[in-house]
Amino acid sequence: MEIKKFDGHIIAIIILLISLITFVFGFQYIEEWVYEIWPYEIGNVAKYSLPKLTLQFIQIAGVSCLLSAFIGVGLGVICFTKYGESFRLVIEKLSMISQTIPTMAVLMFGIIAFGLGMKAAIFALLLQSLLPIVFSTIAGLNNVSDTYLEVGKGLGMNAMQILFRVQFPLAIPVIISGLRTALIICIGAATLAFSTGAGGLGLLIQTGCSTYNTVYIFEGTVPICLIAIMMDQILRKVEKHSYKTTINE
Repeated sequence: MEIKKFDGHIIAIIILLISLITFVFGFQYIEEWVYEIWPYEIGNVAKYSLPKLTLQFIQIAGVSCLLSAFIGVGLGVICFTKYGESFRLVIEKLSMISQTIPTMAVLMFGIIAFGLGMKAAIFALLLQSLLPIVFSTIAGLNNVSDTYLEVGKGLGMNAMQILFRVQFPLAIPVIISGLRTALIICIGAATLAFSTGAGGLGLLIQTGCSTYNTVYIFEGTVPICLIAIMMDQILRKVEKHSYKTTINE
């Protein structure tokens, strides 16, 4: 009898998801007990809704990563088109410049451009996470073996058909690796979104730091860590699956 092996990534994702939901919705029931361990005479401030702040955090990080994925992959693909080849160096340099600008500075630019709110935060995270996606897309497309390109030409494909039907599918594992890096950047930088008035778990951490409330810091940090690890595992699973699919094809 063949014993079915369980996928370690799936098990890790399920455990992390259950832990996240349990913590976010159950922390209120153990909060008094936690405060007995960490006295709150200093820094006792207004209460926050952990589920609401977590949802805001996920929205900010998720929307930012989706937009950066769409734009980053698009820019990377444009570099291999007839009209975009001459702009490849410009796109690479602009992506590198956007990465070097401090997150707080980009957030301030976002506030100036879009005002207070979630749009400014999404704008900042979008710029911060473009670099790994653009570079991974360019690297993935550039490293496709010439053998596959010659096969495409032999089948009568034109340059655009080779790009989208040969190069892009083979580059997907590398692109997903860049997406994974960009998502972790978005999750890490999303803690600063509170400075634009977008809320999120960073608000808890900032409040805890400014009022010396250790519980708030703990309450905001744990969900961020669980979300980051869970999303990393999900994209690792997708990357592994796409790699196997590419090999089989």
